[in-house]
Amino acid sequence: MPESMKGVWPSGICGAVSLTFDDGDQSQLKRAIPRMEERGLLGTFFLSPKGDDYVQRLAPWPAVAARGHEIGNHSLGHTCSCNLSNDPHYLGLEKLTLRDIEADVLEAEKRIEKLVPGTGPRTFCYPCYQTDVGQGLTRQSYVPVVARHFVAGRTGGEFGIPNHPLHADLHFLVSSDCTRMSGPELVGLVERAARQGRWVIFTVHGIDTGRLGIPEYEFVDLLDHLSANKHRIWTAPLKTIAQHLADVRARRKG
Repeated sequence: MPESMKGVWPSGICGAVSLTFDDGDQSQLKRAIPRMEERGLLGTFFLSPKGDDYVQRLAPWPAVAARGHEIGNHSLGHTCSCNLSNDPHYLGLEKLTLRDIEADVLEAEKRIEKLVPGTGPRTFCYPCYQTDVGQGLTRQSYVPVVARHFVAGRTGGEFGIPNHPLHADLHFLVSSDCTRMSGPELVGLVERAARQGRWVIFTVHGIDTGRLGIPEYEFVDLLDHLSANKHRIWTAPLKTIAQHLADVRARRKG
């Protein structure tokens, strides 16, 4: 670990990992969470509470939160770029303003707080890893909107470059997409981050399912490595580590 990182992590820890999950896929409830809890690991689950039936549709998640996992905000409408839709009437990010996106994420926050009361403040996940509204000369980042209301924000990132604990923008945290990655590849990213004293955030969608899925046996390889190395690699929800780093940075400034 670089000398400048000394004192950043808890005693004996050389790097950190957060397991984050998008969209509330059923395979997360059936496969990911049981495997994690068998090993004493906690994660962050980003939900989009859209629709009038969101309380019924998301009914399993309060129990997940009660067991120590973080429930994060994935916006209300899960709005992405118009470029991802063939519908000419799709109200994508290019057609929204900062006021529109702020109203969307705050309504989602109100609904999530109703679903899992007392669990805020929480972290935010940018749908489709996209962080701007408008287009061309009117294009604007909505990262400042997220920074006003959330502990941290997670987006995509360059492969193999994890977050520097002192330099990374906590409201524009990069992540590694686990889609179709092998267990050895995932473990390699963890160990690389640990050597550098950095924080790797994994993005998971489905387990053994869907276009963005990861095989369960590869995911379990990662979990087994994290479980066996708890003494030197800190695995915790996004909110927990982001709050820790915010405190470290504040102490260093003071």
